[in-house]
Amino acid sequence: MTVAGTIPTPPTTLSGLANVANIEGSDSEDTLPPTSQPSDDPHSESTPHINGDITRPVHFYTPPRYGSPPRFIVAHPNGTGIKNFGTVPIKVTIRDMRNKEHRFHLGLHSFKPLRHLPPLPYPLDLQDPEIANLVATTTTEIITRHVPSPTQISIFSTDLLKANNPIGLPSPQISHPLQISQTPSSALLLASHHLPPTIASQISSGKLSMRIINIYRPILATSQKLMDHPFYISESHSILDEDLVPIEHVYSDHVGATYAVKHDEGQRFWYWSDMENTEGFIVQVYDSLFGCDVYGEERSIRAATGFFKLMPKGSEEGWEAECEPSPWPIKNPYIR
Repeated sequence: MTVAGTIPTPPTTLSGLANVANIEGSDSEDTLPPTSQPSDDPHSESTPHINGDITRPVHFYTPPRYGSPPRFIVAHPNGTGIKNFGTVPIKVTIRDMRNKEHRFHLGLHSFKPLRHLPPLPYPLDLQDPEIANLVATTTTEIITRHVPSPTQISIFSTDLLKANNPIGLPSPQISHPLQISQTPSSALLLASHHLPPTIASQISSGKLSMRIINIYRPILATSQKLMDHPFYISESHSILDEDLVPIEHVYSDHVGATYAVKHDEGQRFWYWSDMENTEGFIVQVYDSLFGCDVYGEERSIRAATGFFKLMPKGSEEGWEAECEPSPWPIKNPYIR
């Protein structure tokens, strides 16, 4: 699921706005808060994985012809529309973080894998008020536990992402091209839309700081593992500012923005093999304050993300299958 939240605090304190997203999964209706789950001991590793590091095409930005500004006109509720720019698939290594979960930190890498989360009901009906409240409560608890010093949390949205979705349906589709879901301008637009005017104006003026954080979880039955369209993510310090391209997203009532990403040899990507319904990601996509990267340099800590297809055994390169329509049904939708 995706839940958005804001955490305003004085600018001298690391703080932020939180956006949260999940991936579909869980059929258990026994939901306990994160604090009631087994401790997420950084030295405790998960069970052995079966996938390991893989080579896959990642879709990177290519500019519009004739030098036009890149723009995406959103024409349907599910997020489909018309764009004047393209993407090019380039093979990259996507490393498996299974059994390496303790190495990643939100304030350093821009993401953190989460284990021992309370399972969500499966199937998940976001129209049910009780389930919607459960999602909001669980999300708030996750942010409170894993984000330093929040003074206010606001949930902006919860979205169910699907790999295959007919144009007429409102659920958004997953994004295969690599992107950062917020820019500074779109973050301030979110603040003005979702927060009280006094809070939004203090964020805009720098008196309060804000983070936007996404939480992604798979929505699966208890015995299932995520076997198609896993989530991949970049290390923040490996995506240089000069490789980011702001893209206007034109809606009927406003103009938002994301960052597309140009390819660079130094970029590093990760995924988490065999995800279960008690696992997820917390991902920072915007912070009004600068952080320090792994080299101790001050910079924005924000992650670029996307989804890719898992290929059957024997087709590890996955080039043709990734670039052509999938010949098998999509098993696992995502909730953001």
